Amino acid sequence: MKTKLTKLFSTAIFIFMVLNVPVLAYLYSFNAVAFDSDFYKKEFLKHDVYLTLQSYNIDIINKNVLSYLAGSAAAIENDFFNEREKTHFADVKALIEKVLALYYYSAIIFLLLLSLQFCLSGFDVKKAAKKVFSALALGSILTLLTAFLLFAVANFNFDAAFDIFHNSFFAAGTYTFAPEFEKIVLLYPEKLFLDIFAKIIINAIISSIIIFALSASLLLIFFGSKFKVFFWKNFDGKSNK
Repeated sequence: MKTKLTKLFSTAIFIFMVLNVPVLAYLYSFNAVAFDSDFYKKEFLKHDVYLTLQSYNIDIINKNVLSYLAGSAAAIENDFFNEREKTHFADVKALIEKVLALYYYSAIIFLLLLSLQFCLSGFDVKKAAKKVFSALALGSILTLLTAFLLFAVANFNFDAAFDIFHNSFFAAGTYTFAPEFEKIVLLYPEKLFLDIFAKIIINAIISSIIIFALSASLLLIFFGSKFKVFFWKNFDGKSNK
């Protein structure tokens, strides 16, 4: 009975590790893209933002915004935005803080799961490594599958997805702006967010490919070429033989 429960618990941990991989991949990518000032400069050029707002130093303005959203600045210190726009940035900052908290907690949880897997493997490094590498490989495949799904959704109707996102996380009426007198939509046009979304997914795809390649290579080197054994025996508990 104890052995069966141990195997069941080990399988549950394995599944949670697999599910945690895409979460970490996407959140890591978000953290890397969201505060990349060089990326924004390229986007401003691409979408003619420098031309539209040529009377403003938008690189300085954007740097101030990113510093505020990252928590390194207490406030947005400029009169480029009105109070309504600044209130929206405060809402965005609160959401980003939750996203980053989820990222850090997910990383901690993954490490805890890894430690538990090691304990349940009887402190056998080889058995634990087999489970971990298999989880990373399967998690990478799951990341790729969800990435293609997200790309399909974005290409089908990004406007609808963008509206659903805002309706889900912001109060109605707090995220719509008039470009005639509110410059936030001129500095950050909707197409820029589509590019950010695509960049996050692309980075996650690259990360997952690298993780899969490394995990699969290590499985091949240390455990042989029968990937099916390493991937699917985790679910029936036979890998502890």
